[in-house]
Amino acid sequence: MRICQIRKKTAPNLLPEALADSVTAIFVPLGSSDSYRNKDRWQNFAFIEGEPVEATLQVGLMGKLEEEILKAGLQPRDINFLTVEGKLDNADFKLIRDYMPNLVAVDISKTNATAIPDFTFSQKKYLLKIKLPRNLKSIGQRVFSNCGRLCGTLELPAGVTAIEFGAFMGCDNLRYVVATGDKITTVGDSLFGEGVPSKLIYKN
Repeated sequence: MRICQIRKKTAPNLLPEALADSVTAIFVPLGSSDSYRNKDRWQNFAFIEGEPVEATLQVGLMGKLEEEILKAGLQPRDINFLTVEGKLDNADFKLIRDYMPNLVAVDISKTNATAIPDFTFSQKKYLLKIKLPRNLKSIGQRVFSNCGRLCGTLELPAGVTAIEFGAFMGCDNLRYVVATGDKITTVGDSLFGEGVPSKLIYKN
């Protein structure tokens, strides 16, 4: 995954192979995304207006993610790169689901979360990369549905026991989901979408 930042308000001419699809999040100046979208060969990229915003947060108490974001002088919707260590509960995941549409990369590997609730990352159209909590046991329904830019291989922590219905529906750029443990007992239907072959592979 690479990030590209262009400071020009008008889209430069793009050679056919100039930005292969590995570069999918492009930050452009405020108010200029339409100029890019309407230009030849730029249509497929994800444009985010403004500067990339990173947040690395320590959350000591459940339900306090929003408080920590505001304390850092940020707004949830502005964050593109989110790293959280510590505690996350359903209220925090709801904040991610409802108020953080512009996430590009998320690292929650050092949190205590054991379950990711239904729809948490659904429709996050810029999301390219995620690191899951180490102690994760279950991935809810449609957690990543329609994250069309999520790419590469997603590794599941060894303790995962359940992946619910449609968890990866519409994740067309995801190459594989790798189960590193042998604990999975529940695999929901249409994991990658109706009639889409499973990309779930087991590696012990």
